[in-house]
Amino acid sequence: MARVLIAEPSADVRALLERSVRRLGHEPVIHDRLHGHDDGEIDVLLLEPAFNGGVELAQTMRTDHPQIAIVICSIFPPSPDLQELAPVAHVLKPFQRDALEEALQAAVAAAA
Repeated sequence: MARVLIAEPSADVRALLERSVRRLGHEPVIHDRLHGHDDGEIDVLLLEPAFNGGVELAQTMRTDHPQIAIVICSIFPPSPDLQELAPVAHVLKPFQRDALEEALQAAVAAAA
């Protein structure tokens, strides 16, 4: 079972992402600036770059844990800044659940 950190500003989308992660048998961890989490125990980062501080979070996690798999889930197409993070996948919103789940499975496999 992988631990998937979800950094998504919309509560509704966050809930959908959390359900998808659980449906695949993994543990969702919601990014919370107030309570933190142990980055070393995170296998996959599921990131909406519009999340306040999201790109910086991904850059820090990539630096501290180069093996972490990143999935970008955004309304915007890939940008050069995001490409530098070497994401496993970039899922455009609105997305079909199958596309998200395929990206998550690829990220978990890459993190293993």
